[in-house]
Amino acid sequence: MNIKDLRYFLAVAEEGTITRAAARLCMAQPPLSRQIQQLEEELGTSLFVRGKRRIQLTEEGIFLKQQAEEILSLVEKTENQLLRIKSSDRGIISIGVTETCGASTLAGFIKGFHKKYPNIQFNIWCGNGDEVSEKLEKGLVDIGLVRDPFNTEKYEIAEIKTEFWAALLSSSHPLARREGDTIELSEIAGESLMIPARPPIQREIGSWFGQIAKKSNILCTYNTLSCVVPLVEQNTALAICPEGARYFTDRQRLVYKRIIKPEHFSRLLLVRRRHRLMPAATACFWDFSLDYIRLGGGAGPEPLSMPPQLLF
Repeated sequence: MNIKDLRYFLAVAEEGTITRAAARLCMAQPPLSRQIQQLEEELGTSLFVRGKRRIQLTEEGIFLKQQAEEILSLVEKTENQLLRIKSSDRGIISIGVTETCGASTLAGFIKGFHKKYPNIQFNIWCGNGDEVSEKLEKGLVDIGLVRDPFNTEKYEIAEIKTEFWAALLSSSHPLARREGDTIELSEIAGESLMIPARPPIQREIGSWFGQIAKKSNILCTYNTLSCVVPLVEQNTALAICPEGARYFTDRQRLVYKRIIKPEHFSRLLLVRRRHRLMPAATACFWDFSLDYIRLGGGAGPEPLSMPPQLLF
């Protein structure tokens, strides 16, 4: 199995017929059919279920499609970087970020860097911390912007800043109408809560309530905060989220309150794989980012405009 085989297979998987895939690849249909059959024989499994009008992927075919997409993406990225590796003023930098980390800090990094190196482009991928770690492991992103807890054993890290944890409430919630920008942990223990889906963060938040001898009532977990904001707005539940959420939720119907008694914080980290050679443009961005953090730029941009009572 080689790169050409994967490209042929992916074309058939995406087009759904040999005929359309052959046209896309600018080749005749019989040679493409033979290539797919040879690939199945080599792998010892059927990749497609042949129908009269369309062919569908088998379970093995679905798995190979996922792997082929990542492999070809890495091949394309490698080819592009090799073409530019000798130049620090050209290139594409791939960054994996978590939603709230990216919202509160990424704009500052890129804005300053772009002024200095206007010809360098970025490929930004968003996911949770575990997904960013997986992309870093596979070499699909060069640099990660993540939140603790994060296993830093294989990584070189730079601490960007510390953020506090907050409760996100509907403005119609009784606790939201109360004066002040803080809320005690015990006050939300009996509320329906939505918390981040990452297991380490779930365990961390669960321990908070154990420390105050209160039980938490978890309605759901979320991978991205934006998908549960409507539930908060409709007063279905409260969301526990980091301070960085305020940078992308400019909504009149939401109120943030910093959780206290006790107060809880999390670190934002810039990470890269240790001992991995980086293209010149990526190394340049890493060095720029370290200087930016050292000079205090990692504090992030001003949050989106909000009424005063909605600010932390």
